[in-house]
Amino acid sequence: SDADLAYVIPAGAGEAFDDGEPLEILPARLQVSVGDVIEIVNEDSRGHLVGPFFVGAGETLRQEFASEGEFIGECTVHPSGQIVVEVR
Repeated sequence: SDADLAYVIPAGAGEAFDDGEPLEILPARLQVSVGDVIEIVNEDSRGHLVGPFFVGAGETLRQEFASEGEFIGECTVHPSGQIVVEVR
């Protein structure tokens, strides 16, 4: 893959989240540049929210950032429960 940033949500992440285990798969603040591509591979048996994106079970999200901005959203794979995506 030619993604600028790549992350994998491992199998069992949802159950760990339910058990109160802190999952720090992505940073709380993700800084990217316009034109960057992020790839998130979800190997878990359930879907996860990563800010403005939803990655279904067994799916791969590829997203290119076309314009500057800041997106704040819920994140089920970070201990804080949210993520900020800053595009500059």
